[in-house]
Amino acid sequence: MSTQCLAKPRLRNFLTAQIKRNLVLMMTISISGAMAVKILIADKRKRRYAEFYKTYDAEKQLKIMNEAGLMQSYIPQKK
Repeated sequence: MSTQCLAKPRLRNFLTAQIKRNLVLMMTISISGAMAVKILIADKRKRRYAEFYKTYDAEKQLKIMNEAGLMQSYIPQKK
């Protein structure tokens, strides 16, 4: 009968190789995730803010808030 020996596990530098592989994988996933968030969320949000402020009139909104009585420092003029 012949007995077969199991191959010895390759443990030398195993941890180092595993850490390198994990770091590369982690960096790839992190960068792709950050790019996805920037493209899918941040750019759309910036575009919506830009569109909103193109037509926003701060003086008109201040007048509306003053007339509604939301500003404590504003004293309405007597009519």
